[in-house]
Amino acid sequence: MIQKFLFPILVIFIFSSCSLDIDKNISTDLQVEGKEIFNISFTLEEAYFFAFRTLDNYKTADTLDIPGCPVISINEEMRKVTLEFDSLRECSNSASLLRSGKIHIEYLNTNSLESTTRLEYENYKVRDIKVEGRRDFKQVRSLLNPNRRTEVFTDLLLIDEFESSSRINGNYEFQLSFQNGELSEFLCSGSLEGRNITGRPITMNPEANKRYLVNCILSGNYLPNQGSEKWQIFRNETGSTSHTMVYETEPECQNSGKLTLYDSRIMVFEQ
Repeated sequence: MIQKFLFPILVIFIFSSCSLDIDKNISTDLQVEGKEIFNISFTLEEAYFFAFRTLDNYKTADTLDIPGCPVISINEEMRKVTLEFDSLRECSNSASLLRSGKIHIEYLNTNSLESTTRLEYENYKVRDIKVEGRRDFKQVRSLLNPNRRTEVFTDLLLIDEFESSSRINGNYEFQLSFQNGELSEFLCSGSLEGRNITGRPITMNPEANKRYLVNCILSGNYLPNQGSEKWQIFRNETGSTSHTMVYETEPECQNSGKLTLYDSRIMVFEQ
């Protein structure tokens, strides 16, 4: 008789334990997903400034003019710039952001109406994230909107400190603004898709344009001061979790990203 009563209790206990384990795993997954979302965004964003400088800008630049204080090498015949970063080099404008490796920037004239700035990584790391692949930023020489740029990249690989990788494809549009001939700010809107570090499909779609101030970038702060986007991670063919990232302005360019997770918890990211 005692065994009769103990059996259903045991079954309930087992299912309760399993449920707690599942909840714990999902909770952990969401926080891991949140960190990965920020890493992907930040790794893409910190290179925009390099891509939006012209070849002539680099010809006249001092290493201290460039975030991370890289050694600048220029091959004028190939119209190619190489930025070589050293994480041990002292640099006042890099703040706590550590970079190492090389970024190659090539200026290609497709035709008289279109040009491409190609950015390619070589053994490059930023904040312990290794980046592999290349990115193309295109400009159509239009009198109506000469400051518009577009970016397309495929199979960009981001590898974290644990050797786990995200593989992403992206399609972006930028609107640049200049003051006295110098880039002062730019707006960004775009989407991406790929797979995350667990092999799950991942997508991002914008909700409001992101805005970047160049004076903040030059002071070592790379986060946008406004903008929002929705991220989805698919756990199976029909089910996904959605997270929303909103960027907020803080004094002295100390901008932050506030990520609202699928379960309503909030993660705050600063550079």
